[in-house]
Amino acid sequence: MPTTTQKQDISTAYSHGEWETRVNLAALYRIVAKYGMSDLANGAIGARVAGEPNCYLTHPYGLFWDEIKATDLVKIDRNGQPVAPDAPWLNDGAVNLCKWIFGHRQDLNYFVHGHDEEVMAVGSIEDGLLPLNQPAVYLGHILDYIEYTFEEDDEYAAHFVEKLADKQILITRNHGYYVMGDTPAAAFFCAYFLRQTCSAQIKTMSMGRDLHMIDPQRVARYQDEMAVSPDYNYNGQTEWPALLRMLERTQPEYRT
Repeated sequence: MPTTTQKQDISTAYSHGEWETRVNLAALYRIVAKYGMSDLANGAIGARVAGEPNCYLTHPYGLFWDEIKATDLVKIDRNGQPVAPDAPWLNDGAVNLCKWIFGHRQDLNYFVHGHDEEVMAVGSIEDGLLPLNQPAVYLGHILDYIEYTFEEDDEYAAHFVEKLADKQILITRNHGYYVMGDTPAAAFFCAYFLRQTCSAQIKTMSMGRDLHMIDPQRVARYQDEMAVSPDYNYNGQTEWPALLRMLERTQPEYRT
């Protein structure tokens, strides 16, 4: 494991903003994996480089998310081209998401694309996510749905950007999800509670009893109240410091 001096030497190879982004993104990868939300080498996570709005970071294809370190991440430009000439193999899907999301939403700096089974299941029924529990109330008005396709051509890129609009979550029918945030904490919060609400919905529906859904007027009121509540920070800022402390105790190499 590198010494403190070696870590300092590593970080000086990057601007302050880039190194900070690298550490935050590596932490996001590790935390998503810690909670069982990775999918072998598939899926994608990305970040906009702080101070360089037209440059992004993502992972080399083939690395598992629980082994990613800050220095592993690959920097690409707004066209998806690696900045370093000797960059490793990148997943086209990850590169495309960086271009589509960061290229069209300046308010977003991080995203997670996952294939959690619970979200795939809920996204595969016509009703989609139902107002059956608290996380569904919060997430319901910041998400939309997009049809699954394997061809990521220019037509699909335009459709993706159009569907993204001002949302933070896109559920891909029959496939998975995309969650976005201005911070790594916000992106993780959305991903974690999206899986939780989908899991709760599946368990509720599996009982075969009549569903007791939250009244739409109450849903709308609660969404407004949650947005300004001093006790419920639905951007992950309450949990993120503790998640980083967990990494420092168990996987401190993420920031090397």
